[in-house]
Amino acid sequence: MESRKLENWLQIVGLFSVVGSLIFVGLQMKQAHEIARAEIWQARTEAVVENDMSMASNEMVISALVKRAGGRIEEITPSEEEAGFLVAHSWMFLYENSLYQNSLGFLPDEHWQRARAGIKVLMQDPMWGPWMRKASKDMQPSFRAIIDEIDKELAAEAGS
Repeated sequence: MESRKLENWLQIVGLFSVVGSLIFVGLQMKQAHEIARAEIWQARTEAVVENDMSMASNEMVISALVKRAGGRIEEITPSEEEAGFLVAHSWMFLYENSLYQNSLGFLPDEHWQRARAGIKVLMQDPMWGPWMRKASKDMQPSFRAIIDEIDKELAAEAGS
């Protein structure tokens, strides 16, 4: 009788040990997920800052922006256009990465919706729009579908 009680108690202790281990593993997984999200945000911040600094120090891009602001887009030179395209290309990679990180659950839907709205604004711009469309040709099909969707929205809005 005593050995049966002991056996029952050992099973209960074993059960609590398993449950405790599962809780511990769950907490570790949650912490690992939070660390991964923090690393992604840090990497994104660094990429955006690097992109912005690169753009700010590029005389060709600055010249194109000044011409755009002055309503003189037709005066943008081929060199300025190529510099602007490279900026648009890097932006598209950042946006594509946002979509991918969102699909993995590392970026919230609100972040992706803000990014998508930013793409739409750029695609409406007479200078950035063509560069963004050209740059999107290098992106993954899932992201390219988003660009096509935005283009359809813009066409529908223009027709209204």
